[in-house]
Amino acid sequence: MSHSSTDPEEPRDRPPRPLEDEIAASRPRRGGRINPATFEVRLRRWALLLLITVPAVWFVVQRLI
Repeated sequence: MSHSSTDPEEPRDRPPRPLEDEIAASRPRRGGRINPATFEVRLRRWALLLLITVPAVWFVVQRLI
């Protein structure tokens, strides 16, 4: 009977992969397609940034004039 144990003394099947390897594996190769989920997250971040900064800059400019 095989069971998953969380005992730190028990050896694992293989060592965990370093975070750098996981990040590199998740990135697309050169010339590969852009991941739609990643593109959407980046687009939403830019939209939120612009949604906040444009009115803030406008407000500051109007106060200075």
